[in-house]
Amino acid sequence: MRGIALLLGVCGAVAALLAWKLVVPMIPADPATSSMAIRLGLASAALLPGVAVLAAMQLVQIAGRYAALAFDPLAATETRFLRVNQRIITNTVEQLAVFAPSLLALAAGAPAARMPEVLALGAVFALGRLLFWGGYLCSPYLRGPGMTATLVATLGALAAAAWFWLHG
Repeated sequence: MRGIALLLGVCGAVAALLAWKLVVPMIPADPATSSMAIRLGLASAALLPGVAVLAAMQLVQIAGRYAALAFDPLAATETRFLRVNQRIITNTVEQLAVFAPSLLALAAGAPAARMPEVLALGAVFALGRLLFWGGYLCSPYLRGPGMTATLVATLGALAAAAWFWLHG
């Protein structure tokens, strides 16, 4: 099973890199990004797809609680779906806690010409979270591609931010 999990993780990493390469050309270069305020504003906006995925997860959790009549989370009446979905939400919050400051630091430190590459990470992060969500709901083993895609976006932003701040 480890081999399959590793293979799925590699598939997630490749998918993240391909998605990033596809999204970058869709984001027009903007001469206004030479302004730090505009770069930070755009990076904040690039976080919105990931935040929207988190909000969707929360809405699904609320609907699931209502459908299962599991209003008291301490009463041990939660369904398997509710327990798994809560873990997905928790992991997404944890991932956002690393990704958001990394993306903002990257936007602040990167040259203006690289902003399309920076902003594309926001879309890759959101796609990774969607893949993680869907995979985990099907099977814990299928969460690997989404987790790895998210990790690629997060570590990419963190490493690139460190690079630009140390060498910029």
